[in-house]
Amino acid sequence: MPAKISHTSYDYSNGIIVPVIASFDTEGHMRPLYVRIGGNSFKIHSSWLKSSLACSVFQCQIIDNKTMKPLILTYHPLENVWTVPENKT
Repeated sequence: MPAKISHTSYDYSNGIIVPVIASFDTEGHMRPLYVRIGGNSFKIHSSWLKSSLACSVFQCQIIDNKTMKPLILTYHPLENVWTVPENKT
């Protein structure tokens, strides 16, 4: 079986690309505000930057039908895309 070559930072990360609305402060720090997963929009109640090496990984709490749920949200700056782990909402 031939090897697969990844040309992006998210090809083999087991992640799903999602649209995100984020805010930025005057120093360029980013904060995700909303995420759309599977056609549903979720408000991000709180988030903190877990790590930021090649990608920025945010540990978030989203509001889903008045219930707080954890969500890991990753920003890939080279490709300018956001991902969430597969099967996580």
